[in-house]
Amino acid sequence: MKKKLSIICSAITIFALFCGCQQKENTNGSNVKIYYAAIESGDYYEGWASQLQEQAASYGSAFETGYAENSVEAQNSQIKSAVADGYDVLLCGLVSPDTVTAVKAAAGGTPIVFINNAPDSSQLEKDRYIYVASDEFMAGQYQAEYILEQFRDRDEINVAILKGPKGASGTIGRTNGLKQTLKASGKKINYVFEDYAGWSSDTARELTSLFLKTGKPVDCVAANNDDMALGGLAAFEEAGADIDSVLFLGVDASAAGCQAIIDKKMDFTVYQPMSAQISAAVEAAEILASGQSISNIEGASEDGKYILIPFEKVDSQNVTQYQ
Repeated sequence: MKKKLSIICSAITIFALFCGCQQKENTNGSNVKIYYAAIESGDYYEGWASQLQEQAASYGSAFETGYAENSVEAQNSQIKSAVADGYDVLLCGLVSPDTVTAVKAAAGGTPIVFINNAPDSSQLEKDRYIYVASDEFMAGQYQAEYILEQFRDRDEINVAILKGPKGASGTIGRTNGLKQTLKASGKKINYVFEDYAGWSSDTARELTSLFLKTGKPVDCVAANNDDMALGGLAAFEEAGADIDSVLFLGVDASAAGCQAIIDKKMDFTVYQPMSAQISAAVEAAEILASGQSISNIEGASEDGKYILIPFEKVDSQNVTQYQ
């Protein structure tokens, strides 16, 4: 009887040890809780949320999204609630780069992977507060290079710019990249029109319609994204203006933007590798949650503050690759 009891006890002990080992193995898989503080709802950011969640699921991580609807107060409140609910790491699209100090305070030391809208570099910190994106300056640089190539025999170029929201990192970086590269060419660059269209096709169409009434000559319309480029194009068509002699340039290589290039209406865009950004953002979140360094992630900067995924040029020669 004692021998039988001993065998039973041994079996129970082995089973308990096995369960313990299994539990530890699952924990090492990932018990990370990720919270995405999105700027607003709508197709664009909800698309980000869906892909981020899918990527997080591949790690076995919990994932939740909050939409701030462009409210700084709502975003800070959502972040505080997420931290109180035990989320280990935050993905954050800042409503405004100016609120980053308040966002970090709301996070209470929880690591943050910023996406969608960049804070100032001084607000980032190695392996704690990082930014994942593509180099926005490069997108504008690529637009300028295309313009300069197409007008290589011209000494003077008339440029219209449709910009994203005022203060947004994409707006600033893409516009600066465009202007600085054009300036470096030594050509005379006339900015005949420039305004904020807030990423909106409708707003871009309205603003461009007003510009066309001035009768000023224009050689190219450079927009910070494809939707605004298409809005500008629509205004030209509605006004019966000649679109064949004007270049239309965007950023994102959206489905509509690529189709417009195929239809020979839009001329150029810049592919923003959103899927690669999403993969890198979630990978970084997993790493930061475990207290490790992002240094081994492809595209990580030496200072440990950034993960940058290169943009890619898209025109009529390669557009079918991006459909």
